[in-house]
Amino acid sequence: MNLTVSTLVRYLKNRLDSDRYLQNILVEGEISNYRRYQSGYIYFTLKDNKAAIGCMMFPRDAYSLRFLPKDGDQVLVKGDVSIYETSGQLQLYVKQMKPNGLGDLYLKYEELKKKLAAEGFFDESHKKPKAEFPFRIAVLVGDKSAAMSDIKTCFARRWPVAQVDYYPVLVQGKDAAADIISTLLKVDGMGYDALILARGGGSFEDLFAFNDEALVKTIYNLQTFIITGIGHEQDYSLSDFAADLRAPTPTAAVELLTPLLNDVFARIADLNMRGENGLRNKLNNAAKKLKDIEDSTYFREPGKLIERSLRRLEFLQAKLYNTNKRYKLLQQEIDSKNLRMQKALLYRIKENQTTLDNYSYKLSTLTKQKFKNESIRLKRLETLMKAYSSENILEKGYALVFQKDKLIKSIQEVDQKENIRVRMKDGTLNAKIEEVFHD
Repeated sequence: MNLTVSTLVRYLKNRLDSDRYLQNILVEGEISNYRRYQSGYIYFTLKDNKAAIGCMMFPRDAYSLRFLPKDGDQVLVKGDVSIYETSGQLQLYVKQMKPNGLGDLYLKYEELKKKLAAEGFFDESHKKPKAEFPFRIAVLVGDKSAAMSDIKTCFARRWPVAQVDYYPVLVQGKDAAADIISTLLKVDGMGYDALILARGGGSFEDLFAFNDEALVKTIYNLQTFIITGIGHEQDYSLSDFAADLRAPTPTAAVELLTPLLNDVFARIADLNMRGENGLRNKLNNAAKKLKDIEDSTYFREPGKLIERSLRRLEFLQAKLYNTNKRYKLLQQEIDSKNLRMQKALLYRIKENQTTLDNYSYKLSTLTKQKFKNESIRLKRLETLMKAYSSENILEKGYALVFQKDKLIKSIQEVDQKENIRVRMKDGTLNAKIEEVFHD
């Protein structure tokens, strides 16, 4: 039986893909012939002194790289062995890649990142808004570094009106984090509108000072808005996550923080033009209203307005006289009816007084009897109430549990996030729920 090339290659590929010993394997070696395309794909050869294998990374995996690979780098890769059917070439499809020898450093980075995230140091709700027009800015950057020069150039181009003070700090090595912390604490209380913490590109190990736990917590607790521009676009430090805003590069930090002066001038010119147009429209409307008044009959002949007002006044005076006259007639009629009503009322009062006295005697007798019967019944109810009252139950060692002023009768009604009040015979406890046990 003759096999086609495609059948043979597909069979070999299926055998490799189904071999669990060739999936998610770790391989170390040296990079050579490294190529990264605009599409995001990465191709390279991984070799040692005896053999070599072709490797490729898909864009989604390449984007997660924390360093810039290059020919000659010793790396540790994780991936699957398979065959590329079109060429029949055996390949290692790389999912993850790290510089060999920095594995412990990456592990420390990831563990600290998870810890600080769980403690809330990266929460978006804590981040402060940046000022729209920051005029006093402090920049913490390496002394006489390329990053400092780039930042100065960017400020001069975009926002030369700002007062920018530079505070040189160590940006690499074991003393860098402590130096940055002390400088941040010093400038935080100096009334700046914003702080920039910046450093140029470097390896993951070079940038590791910005992953210091104490530095992250210091950035989190700053009162001043802070933006970081550390390394290149693919570099992320823990300081970036704690800052109020992260920029991919030092110059990008200036661009994100400041407006473009020409844009501000254009905005001011637009506001001036809109203000002038609004004022001009108001003046035109006022002039039109004034002209309408000047053209009115009453403005040109004010005597007509006075004559009209006098006629109106005479009409109202006559109306008032007639109203007063009707009022006096009505008042006399009311007084007469009130007199007759008072006489009738006195007679009815005298007539009903006797009836009232009789009913009063009967009511008094019935009330005394009713009171006696109800007193006996009340004593019986008091005896029962005392037996079943909450105070009596509390005296026996029981307690009542309340949450949000509601008596809790079942564990299903409890909100574990809210405190509870426990009422006992001699006082009340305010308690926090640590754990709930279900029967």
